[in-house]
Amino acid sequence: MHLRTPLLVGAAALAATAVPALASTHQNTVRAALIRRQAGTLAPGSPVTAAELIGSRVYVDGLHGFALASLRQAQYAAATTDGGRTWHTASPALHIDAAQGPLAVDEIGAVNRKTVYAYGAGNVVDVTTDGGRQWRRALWSNGTPMAVVENDQNHLVAFIDSFGADSRHGVTWQYVSSGGGRTWHYTTVIGGG
Repeated sequence: MHLRTPLLVGAAALAATAVPALASTHQNTVRAALIRRQAGTLAPGSPVTAAELIGSRVYVDGLHGFALASLRQAQYAAATTDGGRTWHTASPALHIDAAQGPLAVDEIGAVNRKTVYAYGAGNVVDVTTDGGRQWRRALWSNGTPMAVVENDQNHLVAFIDSFGADSRHGVTWQYVSSGGGRTWHYTTVIGGG
């Protein structure tokens, strides 16, 4: 995908609207790594209070939902099976404050009870396809995920925002994962077709 600037007449106008060269190029393939529980963090299944939930809550039906929780200086995926009356951690720590800036997450989404993903403030998309037993982390070295959706082929599609050298002009790269977030491939096909 290429961004185009409007055609202006005159050399001065052209120079004023030139888009700077991008600081980096896209990665062709991004492979996810298994997220392991770190010492001193909560075990999956630990209780979470409503006050510890951050951001939005996403429900896949009337009883089952997901949110992010901030507990003990770390963020976790949290799940409910009773319509939000009670919550519990459903992941290892996805981000530890002050130690893992690029791993920060502030958005959560769910396809169903098993496939859940977190992304946002850092350079990662974290995905589980087994209801939270295992989570995998894909890390982009030069961009921030701004959205993750499921396409009509049941693949996850991530839109990665990468800014140019002057931080005013950027490009959005699109990656598709047909393997539940294990491997992401760059594509120019709209919607990851």
